[in-house]
Amino acid sequence: MPDQRLPLPPFAKALIARLQSASPPWPIMICLGGDAWQRARQWHCNPSVWALVCPSNSAPAQYRWPVLDLMLIVDWQLDQAAGHDEVMTLAKVLLQQGAELVAVCPGWVDFSEQAFEYDSRLPVGQRWVQVREKIVIYRRRDRPDNALST
Repeated sequence: MPDQRLPLPPFAKALIARLQSASPPWPIMICLGGDAWQRARQWHCNPSVWALVCPSNSAPAQYRWPVLDLMLIVDWQLDQAAGHDEVMTLAKVLLQQGAELVAVCPGWVDFSEQAFEYDSRLPVGQRWVQVREKIVIYRRRDRPDNALST
């Protein structure tokens, strides 16, 4: 569990209040990367959704994320401050702080494009090559139903 002295991430106080309401938000987004603040505010226009921001100028572990037993979607926009290492660090911190599930959705990807291509020049067993980012789901490992763990 996170240190209670750590600050909450942007928009977390409102999330805590909304989680106590009769109709808690779903889904809960974590905006990371380019225009994260603007994207979070856009999500807030939908009354059933809430979004937090992971600021690009600070490490996710510097915050106390109110995510215990929640399922989250990371709205990830690739930029110089939010690459693969940063999104993986965020996912790990969210799971360590109690999130049930973290789905990482690369927002710049056209999902109508092929995810894999076949390359017959490669050895058998390695011929299907990933050619674009895909949605990845991570589950907390201390759960008995962790079949989707990655």
